[in-house]
Formats: sequence, C-alpha cells, structure tokens
Amino acid sequence: MTTAYEGKPGDGKAGVSSLDWLPYRTTLPGCGRKVEVGPFEESEWQAGMDLMNLIIREGKSWPFEEEFETIDDYRGYFLSHDAFVVRGVEPGLDATGRMSKPGSVLGTFYCKPNYPGLCDHICNGGFITNPDYRQMGVAKIMGRAFLRAARDLGYKSSYFNLVFKSNEASVALWESLGFERVAVLENAARLEGVEGLDTAYGYRFDLESLKQDYLIGGKK
Repeated sequence: MTTAYEGKPGDGKAGVSSLDWLPYRTTLPGCGRKVEVGPFEESEWQAGMDLMNLIIREGKSWPFEEEFETIDDYRGYFLSHDAFVVRGVEPGLDATGRMSKPGSVLGTFYCKPNYPGLCDHICNGGFITNPDYRQMGVAKIMGRAFLRAARDLGYKSSYFNLVFKSNEASVALWESLGFERVAVLENAARLEGVEGLDTAYGYRFDLESLKQDYLIGGKK
C-alpha cells in the first residue's frame, strides 16, 4: 500500500521510460542559463537527500521534524515512484553570485500516488529548490514539468495536501499554474518563524484538462 508519505526504496524511475520528452531543456528566466529536467541519477541521490534534510532543518515548508539518516530511508520516501532533477547543463551563476558547474542540482521533485487503492489515480508532488537558486525560476520549471509528467504517467488529478499560508512563494506559484484552492486547514503546523500555528491549503489540478502539447518546445 502506497501513500504520499510512505513507500519502498526505489530509483525514482518507476514510469519515466514512458516520458519520451525527457530530458526537457529550457533556460532560467533572467539569466538565460541552460538547464534540463531529467530523472534522478544514482550519482544525485546524496545531493537530493542533503537538500531534503536542509529543508527539514529550516522547518518552514515541509511537515517533517526528523532528518533522513540513510539513503535507503530517503529512497523510500522521495524515490519510491518517479522523481526528477533540475540540473545545470552549462556553468552559471547561482543566486548568491557564485559560479556553479554543469550538473549542479538546482531543484528536485517527485510524483507519486497521494492515496492507495481506489484513489491512486490522484497524485501528489513534493518540490525542493536548492536555496542557492531561489528566486531564479527553478520552481516554476519544476511545477510545469510536474504537470506534464503526472498527466503522462496516467494520473487523473493532482492534490497537494499541505501548502502553508506563510509560504507565500509556493502559494503564488501553484495559483499561477492554475491549481485550485479546495481546502483550508487552520492550525495545521508548527513552523519556524511563524507565531502560533500556521494555516495549510489544499490545492487541486485536473490533469485531464491539460492541453495535449503542454510543455512542448523544449529541446532534448
């Protein structure tokens, strides 16, 4: 039985062979740096876990309190189904002005069932932007690629359980991509930098409404 919060250790490539548009190449808005969205490679698992644990320590956008201690623990959560990386394909500056090499991991995301059994056609996504690349358009690239991947993997809709009100960038992103706010859960989370308990929103996207050629145009 699989839900958004549990699974067996995988390689993040459960269904990616059907995504013949990967790798998807595009550029970061503003700086024009070339990047690509592709499946996780084994050489990137550690970088992915390090980012996951960094976000957990920040305590602002994910519900976890305890860090992942082993790669297998991380694989059981993030790589149990289909997971992806946004990586640089050429050298470029990060948000701090430092130069980074080709292959740098700018962001990671997964797509997997939100619920088991009779509701497993509804998927969930988890997204992490490397803090060194925030405010550079990485999250929007991930969001758009997620929608195309989720639809092509056979999911009928997507539902995000916990988008925190205090995470204004995340709220703005999902609404800009056409997600519908369908739930409000008050007093949902104890977050760093938030007085009291933060509110969480639930966001839904009808994947069957996605245009057939959505995201087409990136170069492989």
